[in-house]
Amino acid sequence: MTRRSALAVIPLVAALALSSCSGSPDDPLGLGGCLEGDRGTIAVGVSNTSGEPIVIDAAALAEGSTGVVLVDTFLAIDEEARDTAVLFDDGGRAAFGGVDLDRQAIEPDAAAFVGVEVQRTGTEPGRVAGLTLTVDGEPQGAPVTLDLVDSCG
Repeated sequence: MTRRSALAVIPLVAALALSSCSGSPDDPLGLGGCLEGDRGTIAVGVSNTSGEPIVIDAAALAEGSTGVVLVDTFLAIDEEARDTAVLFDDGGRAAFGGVDLDRQAIEPDAAAFVGVEVQRTGTEPGRVAGLTLTVDGEPQGAPVTLDLVDSCG
């Protein structure tokens, strides 16, 4: 893939940060979530505006994530991802109909969710403090957070 296709995701991450402005005072952009239990999934909406297919090479937890381990990453082609910055779910890959990252590219003018499933490593709360998506060899930060706790209330 070319540098042009890698750069197509930069507007995506900026759009991700700006697309949801109705969050709480602690999360004004609405990019944070809380799930009760030991497992949780973050699905980040990605749109391809590059004019050629892009490949998500990897998805990883950002530095500062604590009390969680990465258990799965996936891609789910879905037009809803064009207008949805982030979704949180406890159903993992099956909830999104995802496939392994290396099994599918995001075609031009298409949208997809890039999913990351995590599991708590102990009884203490776990926190995903952002994601790093590697697109055609270029790392891109996604400022999403997820807390896995016994009670979100």
